[in-house]
Amino acid sequence: MKRRSLPAFLVVLLLSLLSLSFRRSLLLPRQPPPPLHPAAGDPLLRRLAAAEGSGADQVLADAAALLVNGSISTFPSFGNRQRLLYLRLPYVRPAGGPPRPRTVSRLRVPLFALPSDGSLLASFRASLRSFLVAHRRRRQGGGGNVASVMSELAGLLGRRFPTCAVVGNSGAILGSGRGPQIDAHDLVIRLNNARVAGFAADVGAKTSLSFVNSNILHLCASRRAATAAGCGCHPYGATVPMAMYVCQPAHLLDAVICNATATLASPFPLLVTDARLDALSARIAKYYSLRRFVSDNGGSVSNWSRKHDERYFHYSSGMQAVVMALGMCEEVSLFGFGKPAGAKHHYHTNQKKELDLHDYQAEYDFYGDLQARPETVPFLDEAQGFTVPPVRLYW
Repeated sequence: MKRRSLPAFLVVLLLSLLSLSFRRSLLLPRQPPPPLHPAAGDPLLRRLAAAEGSGADQVLADAAALLVNGSISTFPSFGNRQRLLYLRLPYVRPAGGPPRPRTVSRLRVPLFALPSDGSLLASFRASLRSFLVAHRRRRQGGGGNVASVMSELAGLLGRRFPTCAVVGNSGAILGSGRGPQIDAHDLVIRLNNARVAGFAADVGAKTSLSFVNSNILHLCASRRAATAAGCGCHPYGATVPMAMYVCQPAHLLDAVICNATATLASPFPLLVTDARLDALSARIAKYYSLRRFVSDNGGSVSNWSRKHDERYFHYSSGMQAVVMALGMCEEVSLFGFGKPAGAKHHYHTNQKKELDLHDYQAEYDFYGDLQARPETVPFLDEAQGFTVPPVRLYW
């Protein structure tokens, strides 16, 4: 039997359709394949949280102004045993006239242990320059993948630790009897130089890393740099390293002074946080604050800024210490986070009111997700090869 062939017009029609399909595939933009794992969290809130507020811009502007126009001068004081150090910027009065010096920071410093004013200023400018370069590099290209820092955090102390405890300062920990449990961890992180003497039964006595904001360094440097090597800013022992995030660029001068007064017997091992870690912590804190605002108020997310002024809104020291621990530890335990009714704000002070610049309840929501739903935490999913370690919350 002879095989019948298709009519000629059908062959032409089939070739035309194939040709048209091929041309359309060349002209139309190709759609990217859907991600294997969709991004965690609400897409709109992620986008809004990744937008940096005016507060971050102001910090960089302050650092740039100090780099270009900052000056340092010191004067003998207290019977020529100490020096009063002034960090100044030129200030032009609204009414006009020549600029006059405006004091940005005033410190008491040792008379002989520090180098000359010119050498101090050169070291301070080098520190400011490094700070600016790191933050500007991160901002280039739209901010980049700030979560990439998670794979590098273990290198800060030379290795990854099997178990870590981050000890918060909430008064909720009083009466807990958690001291021995805390001290049993391989790495213990404490916040803002909180006292342990008299509270060891509840908060433990072991400290492996002190995590502070630069306001804490500034306070203890100005109080004790004149009499104590290494500024006396290591209440947990002279060799316990300190990690610090920068609240005000002027505080980098305190770090320079502390390093200059350090000795072999009392070193000053200071780690200034990575610019990516700062940005990652800011994004997570803002995301959870936005989410909580929408949930509690049922209104537009655009109204969030009416309650939280972005010039001052900031994550807490404890929150950034927790993010750091996630990258340094195989298991993380959190103690002393949260504030039940009647509890003091800090276990070691009489303060009861929480600071307005932090959204503590939003941060508590973050800790809860780390323990129960780590896959829902936004931004950490951008860290390739990183898995959120098991997290346990304790009072």
